[in-house]
Amino acid sequence: MPVEMQLASATETLASNDSRLVDVVDGLLGHGVVVRGELWLTVADVELVFLGLDVLLAAPDRVRPNGAAQ
Repeated sequence: MPVEMQLASATETLASNDSRLVDVVDGLLGHGVVVRGELWLTVADVELVFLGLDVLLAAPDRVRPNGAAQ
């Protein structure tokens, strides 16, 4: 079952008056969001530490639509 997504810019999202924070979070969890972050600790052009984070935020029924357990 394909899911149609409509993308909006940050300005359009923040400018809309009819959205509450809980509605925005509910919409994000309903469709799923991937958050990616990287942190590099470098001293004198020597890379010492790299931290990477990839997180999937979604409602459980979106991740496992059949409700199947592992």
